[in-house]
Amino acid sequence: MPKTIKQLREQRDALAKEARNILDKNTGEYDADRVDEIYAEIDKIDGKIKREQQQLDLEARLQSEADDPDTPAPQNGGRQRQERPGDEVRSLVFDAYVRGGEAAVNRLPENVLTEYSRQVQNAQSTGVDSEGGYLVPTTFSGVLLEAMADYGGVRAVAQVQSTQSGETIQWPTVDETAVTGEWLAENASATDGDITFGTTSIGAHLASSKVVAIPFALLQDAGIGNMEGMLNGLLASRLARLTNAAYTVGDGSGKPTGIVNGAGLGHTTAAGLVDSFTSDDFIELEHSVDPVYRRDASWMMHDTALKVAKKMKDGEGRPIWMPGVSGQAPAEILGYSYTPNQDMAVPAAGADSVLFGDMSKYLIRDVMDITLFRFTDSTYTKKGQVGFLAMLRTDGKTIAANNVAIKKMRHAAT
Repeated sequence: MPKTIKQLREQRDALAKEARNILDKNTGEYDADRVDEIYAEIDKIDGKIKREQQQLDLEARLQSEADDPDTPAPQNGGRQRQERPGDEVRSLVFDAYVRGGEAAVNRLPENVLTEYSRQVQNAQSTGVDSEGGYLVPTTFSGVLLEAMADYGGVRAVAQVQSTQSGETIQWPTVDETAVTGEWLAENASATDGDITFGTTSIGAHLASSKVVAIPFALLQDAGIGNMEGMLNGLLASRLARLTNAAYTVGDGSGKPTGIVNGAGLGHTTAAGLVDSFTSDDFIELEHSVDPVYRRDASWMMHDTALKVAKKMKDGEGRPIWMPGVSGQAPAEILGYSYTPNQDMAVPAAGADSVLFGDMSKYLIRDVMDITLFRFTDSTYTKKGQVGFLAMLRTDGKTIAANNVAIKKMRHAAT
């Protein structure tokens, strides 16, 4: 009989504690083969837990639709979304717009359209209804952005700010890590120690999902009740891949400035380590960051680099990667959590393959909600389709002065 998720988590926790006990009780030689076996078993169990959770989520959605086909299924792993005031009206307009365009919207009750117009004006929407743009309901927009964060990468750990307008923001920066006060003799005058501020400009670049084509029949089918969820799945992955690449390695030209480009150089591997690194390299990178920024620090790297790190031992032969001691605790490298990011460079000559520091010092700025456009021109009509396009105005940049909060490790060129 298959094990439940609870039983799998209990099995995983027991294995993690066993590994922790082996390492804690044996400061010298220890059963390395058994520790490696435990880590391999934990990886398998984590995979089973993920698949079981996906199956449960699917069954819950199908059951919800069977019980009440007019009620959209909960999103986000079965958690019911909390709607904000006004979302009911915006969802009605949105659903009508997706299925039948402006003609369907115009057939809605007058009080619904009046309330929707008031909400759009209050939100200062940049989408113009007559041009095909409708403000996406906050439930849809929020879940879409959350799905983008679920893909991993920068948005999952960065500081995210939302603004109602898109003008450039001058974000203040200051580096006081090397500045101290002073001791004064009696009646002595204090010296001037003015803070030197810098500024970082945060703009708003336009990200597009490209057009998604959906058949007429699917839109006209009343049995498809959750159009928000369907479009969310189609659009989130496109915007997530596009924006995460820019948040990671963007050059700032028509796109965000990536977290790698905004990071200071913390450590370069020794000659010959062009596509590999050692545990000492991780320690050097860790201590290149001032302790004040290590309080909330974490690692970021490509999965290829993470695979290498998970097999790495320190000078005493102890693994630098450790699984969490419970199903809720994150796995760690040298005591710090980590974020896999597939847009980071893989280990290679001259590549910046690992980041370390306070990732919240990278700021992502979103302008308003996501805007959705609907296309019914001949390009799509002759194929029996309707086109949809999502757009997001966003920017990203490191806001810590002098690039000291986040550092990167660079591989030797030769």
